[in-house]
Amino acid sequence: MRLMMLWPWPVTLAVTVLLGALCVAGWRRSKDTATLLRRGLMVAAVAALGLTPASQISAEERVSNADLFFVVDLTGSMAAEDYNGTEQRLDGVKADMRDIIDANPGARYSVIAFSSTATEQLPLTTDSRAALAWLETARRESTNFSEGSSLARPAPVLEDALTRAAENNPQNVRIVLVFSDGEDTADSDAEDSADYGAMAGLVDDGFVFGYGTEAGGRMLSSSWGTEDRGRYIQDPETGTDAISRIDEDNLRALADQLGLDYVHRDAPGGAGELVAEIPVDLLAADGREDSGRLNPILWPIGLVLLGLVGWELWHLTPQIAALRRAR
Repeated sequence: MRLMMLWPWPVTLAVTVLLGALCVAGWRRSKDTATLLRRGLMVAAVAALGLTPASQISAEERVSNADLFFVVDLTGSMAAEDYNGTEQRLDGVKADMRDIIDANPGARYSVIAFSSTATEQLPLTTDSRAALAWLETARRESTNFSEGSSLARPAPVLEDALTRAAENNPQNVRIVLVFSDGEDTADSDAEDSADYGAMAGLVDDGFVFGYGTEAGGRMLSSSWGTEDRGRYIQDPETGTDAISRIDEDNLRALADQLGLDYVHRDAPGGAGELVAEIPVDLLAADGREDSGRLNPILWPIGLVLLGLVGWELWHLTPQIAALRRAR
């Protein structure tokens, strides 16, 4: 049994003391012990409502206490056609994310996407359909609006999401999954100072997944979220098709900062199993508070209070009738 505190405890204390004082004052005038008992019980019921006793739903009754944070690269280079032969890197990301969601039912899912900007596009939710719907509609950025790639760009958004999750559900296990080719082509280095190591304490486990090859691949141009079939992004220096190559050094450095493993992905399959093998129960047993979910128990108190109010009205009925006759 735990207390959820419907009101801040000073408010509950003040209300209880005030009502209790009124009860004692009324008893001193009437010397009616039954009235004192009845009203005292009413005060106790109000105080109990303020304290809000609750039963705890144990971890065994919850499906999962894993929070999965998907950090997804949607920059133009994710269109490079060097995944699983000639498929786009983003196709590999989507296949792996679907696999992970299917292999980890009951978890909570959050999606942070980055291109020229970084945003939390799906706050933590247990609705796997919402995560899958995001996958269906996710598109890489338009070529004309690209401002280059930077792995540091999503860092502040990820840190904010992890901090909120740690505050709201400290008992949950936070798993970060990064999907990127690691390419860094941003013109400005202002955001490169972002330090993922500062948030490592908020991360329990996860992986950095890398996509692409050293040989690289061409990238289809994109306008307003629609690919320009037959048109490839051009290298402004040579006038030929630009080639994007995976930067595994960047990806490994990111993994090291977060304390995660780096995994190169070149074909679909297996990503879900990797994440499913993370020992969530073991990580959750590291001494953190397992608060689970609290279920407030208010209806019994409400019934008691309702009965006491009825008793009070029955007791007051003769007095009210006498007062009317006197008027």
